[in-house]
Amino acid sequence: MANLDAYQQFMTACAGATEVSQVWRAALEFFHRRNIAMVSYHATAGEDAPGRKQGIVEHGFPREWVCEYLDSNLRVIDPLPELAAKLSRPFLWSQVRELADLSREETEYMNRRDASNVGDGLALQVYGPNGRNAYVGLGFGKAAPQFSTYDTFELQSAAQIAHLRYCELSKEAQRPVDLSPRELEVLRWMARGKSNSVIADILGISRHTVDTLGRRLFEKLEVNDRTTAAIRGLGSGLLHFRQRDLM
Repeated sequence: MANLDAYQQFMTACAGATEVSQVWRAALEFFHRRNIAMVSYHATAGEDAPGRKQGIVEHGFPREWVCEYLDSNLRVIDPLPELAAKLSRPFLWSQVRELADLSREETEYMNRRDASNVGDGLALQVYGPNGRNAYVGLGFGKAAPQFSTYDTFELQSAAQIAHLRYCELSKEAQRPVDLSPRELEVLRWMARGKSNSVIADILGISRHTVDTLGRRLFEKLEVNDRTTAAIRGLGSGLLHFRQRDLM
């Protein structure tokens, strides 16, 4: 009954959400109750969407791994999202070598992942309107729970509900946001987990300037923290991987 109550609370929270950040928080709370330590969401706007964009938001992953994943553009060789889309069913990250014939680059990626502190997790594919699908990664952390078939289905259902609500709300939220080129640069580095002092070094500007740019972009995005700014940027299409990133 406790699990059912938590699931109903999650659905109620998603239904009542008016911002994508509320959906994200509701999903995190639900997954944490299921002993999920890490959550990543890889969104794709869909094949038929103008300026096809993709973005990633995460919570709980080791910061070193997040920086390595983004800075080294490892998403290009990450086999998990593609395999999840192909299989259309949940599978463990540790099963990827059994389920797919990995290329040399993909094998190297998995070796790098194994050497990190990420551990095992569950790969999920979720579906949205007009091909607006996404990959959801649920990491177990150090202690991998024993999930039944029902437990896995419940996690998959929750991810699907959150994704559909995200698609609905982010479509409504895609109003123009007038960020300057410099503010957009700061937002992108914030989304990669960089501190203001590090961003200042990267951009060759003062820490004070980064602080000011951060306050301005928070005001324009109508948010109060970095995580919500990243989610808002993802939902509005501000955060995406450009085509030259694939080269």
